[in-house]
Amino acid sequence: MNGWTEGYVGGIDYIRAFYRDWSPALLSFALTLRGWRPPDALYSGAFTMAELGCGHGVTTAVLAGANPRARFEAMDFNPSHIAGARRLAGDGGLANADFLEESFADHARRDGPMLDVAALHGVWSWVSAENRAILVDLLRRRLRPGGVVFVSYNALPGTLAHMPLRRILVERTAASSGPLPARIEQAVDFAARLAALGGGWFAGVDGVAERIESLRHKSPNYIAHEYLNGDWTAFYHADVARELAAAKLDFAGAAVPMEQLDDLTLPPAAQALAAEAQDPAVAETLRDVLTNRSFRRDLFVKGGERLTKAERSALLRATRFALLVPPDDLPESASTPVGRLPFPRALHAPLGEALSGGPLTLEALLAKPALAAQGEDVVVRALVLLTSLGFAAPALGEDGTEERQAQADRFNGAVLERHRSGDTPGHLASPLLGSGVPVSRIEGLFLLAARRGEEPAALAWRHLSADGIALSRDGRRFDGAEENLAELASRHRAFTAWRQPLLAGLGVR
Repeated sequence: MNGWTEGYVGGIDYIRAFYRDWSPALLSFALTLRGWRPPDALYSGAFTMAELGCGHGVTTAVLAGANPRARFEAMDFNPSHIAGARRLAGDGGLANADFLEESFADHARRDGPMLDVAALHGVWSWVSAENRAILVDLLRRRLRPGGVVFVSYNALPGTLAHMPLRRILVERTAASSGPLPARIEQAVDFAARLAALGGGWFAGVDGVAERIESLRHKSPNYIAHEYLNGDWTAFYHADVARELAAAKLDFAGAAVPMEQLDDLTLPPAAQALAAEAQDPAVAETLRDVLTNRSFRRDLFVKGGERLTKAERSALLRATRFALLVPPDDLPESASTPVGRLPFPRALHAPLGEALSGGPLTLEALLAKPALAAQGEDVVVRALVLLTSLGFAAPALGEDGTEERQAQADRFNGAVLERHRSGDTPGHLASPLLGSGVPVSRIEGLFLLAARRGEEPAALAWRHLSADGIALSRDGRRFDGAEENLAELASRHRAFTAWRQPLLAGLGVR
């Protein structure tokens, strides 16, 4: 962890993952909910977005595939990350995304376009104070007035309880020799042995043994980048807000819409105590203390404009929403920090039925008698919950649909070819959402077979068996080609019955 890595863990790549938090429609929805005017460019689709510290660049690549009018830049100092991202962009025909192998200091010296959106995921808590200062200066110079920044970080006080575990993993890994993945596995085993002794810190903190056990199921890549960096800092929200204030940024709200609802995180008495703080950053920090929050995903705006009540309502009513699951799969309740929250059938059943026919604006939803009877605030709250939990999503406007579909088809075609070997980002571009949709390898192979006009079970088995993969059900592993082909045929029938139509409705084909 020396030289060009500047204390950041090297020699092992980060996990590949897609993060929808800064997709344009979801950003606009989250900002509007909090009463901020989203950048106009998010509505036109001609925005400029930067992902600073992009890892494998999966999020930027998928967003670029779904938003052809937008311009994307993504940077990371790990050359293997950027090499893979450039290959994905080249295969997918993405002319609107640049992937740059640069440190933060190198990138700050580059002349680039003004930005409407900047995303810093998995960066703020894992880099040095010097690099954070470089990022603040970059945002100060390049973010447009009205622009928005997404930033995630380990939060205090919730992270505090698990900091000793991180120290155990760091020290034990450093003291061992051999390949890093093996040393990480040994360090996790050592932590488990310590926890089994009980007493001390292990006895005084709830959930330590469970967290250690969960690490046994995480990849070494995740553990290395989450726990082993030389710089690793958890923050109170107020301190992050004060650092970003140097870039003229104001806290806009939680990026996850559900986290904007105080009654889902705090009982009334706690809300009242937090509201006594005069400084909004202190009030937000008090909320974290009262909920013991350990991770935050925040939005900040530069010179953001506040919406009037009428403007906010008009923007919300013009927002389209799409269902991401069959209506029958909408839950009856959901878990929140203040307990399980019931989803009333009288509300969610007509909402799911209305959206099952395709995306609708809030205006159109409120024209349905069953939903009109509930009232705008109640329906908006339901959409906030469904959106945050991944059962629904805000969708882009109809303008530019054909252009988005054409680019998404090209990009998705290249990604589907990768499903033959399993070298896949795990998401396809949705031109309806302007975001990504998770697709498993088997689903991807079924879609590839449809594109090629081949028998789906046979194509899927040909590529899965080449990798030594056999299917299973209810704990039983299928043996031989005949059993696996029969299972794949069964899964394809289920896929064509509900999943494929759903994907097609999202423009994923």
